Amino acid sequence: MNHKRTAGLFLIGLWVLLWAGPFARAAEMIRVAYPSINASVFCVIIADKEGYLKEEGLDVQLLSIRGEIAIRTALAGEIDFFTNAGSALAAAVRNVPVKILTVFQDRPAWDLIALPEIKSIAQLRGKNIAIMSPEGSLAVVAREMLRKNGLDPGKDVNLVVMGGDSIRYPALQSKAIQATLFNTSTSIEAQKAGFTKLANASEYATLIQGGISAADVKVKENPKKIARFIRASLKGLQFFLDKREPAIKYMMGALRMTDVDLANQIYDVESKLQLRYGYTDDQVLQGMIDSMKRTTKVTRDIKVSDVFDLSFVKKANDELKSSGWKP
Repeated sequence: MNHKRTAGLFLIGLWVLLWAGPFARAAEMIRVAYPSINASVFCVIIADKEGYLKEEGLDVQLLSIRGEIAIRTALAGEIDFFTNAGSALAAAVRNVPVKILTVFQDRPAWDLIALPEIKSIAQLRGKNIAIMSPEGSLAVVAREMLRKNGLDPGKDVNLVVMGGDSIRYPALQSKAIQATLFNTSTSIEAQKAGFTKLANASEYATLIQGGISAADVKVKENPKKIARFIRASLKGLQFFLDKREPAIKYMMGALRMTDVDLANQIYDVESKLQLRYGYTDDQVLQGMIDSMKRTTKVTRDIKVSDVFDLSFVKKANDELKSSGWKP
């Protein structure tokens, strides 16, 4: 009797090892750098919270790292991905071995916010304007907005390199700077506090603001891992667009917000700018490359495939469509 019971327990244990084993293994950790909380980060957070990363055998660690530092960290192999798509574009144009793997947003959502007494972009002449990095998306858009309003960004204003919104907003409050571009959440907060909205960046530029990038060596060494992460992130993006109420809750948690009305305002702005399938037309991408070439004074011919590898996100879209997946 005891022998039979022992044999039965052995068979049950063997079945658990064979069938449950793959799911019981520890998830593979991936490290993702971000410069500030935005829709690209929301997608990864949702992918984590909704179990999409776990389904792919992945776990995520999010690290707040500024654009050019994130690229150096990626090249050193210390992180797997980074959401600093504008900095990635500038680096790739300079022939740094990185690739942009998704484009979640091809129009910037930033608002140009200034001190209350400044009522026009023309009044920024001689003022300090904060940017995140010398050649990132925010800097490129800031220069374009100044040029289109008759100001030479190299002569008429002082561009000051700072960190994310959490650093630049206190600098604006203390009047150490007189203007900067803010993400939607900080912009709304600043306007409520009496600061002036001078313009919205989407009216001036088509430029990558949201996306996932990686060092070339990571893409070449482990394409299956790349594919798993991109598929989970794409699910996170589509959840964000299709599930308004839970998406707003996740967003509020990420931003540590308690103001529901503000969260709804942010969602309304951000969701309209997101690219559901995680990529855009080659013509738009080539325009981004050409604009960055002018900014960085690079003259060599650069094709879309030299900067972007959208094969993973396109394959993920095909897989989700063929499986009938819905968030």
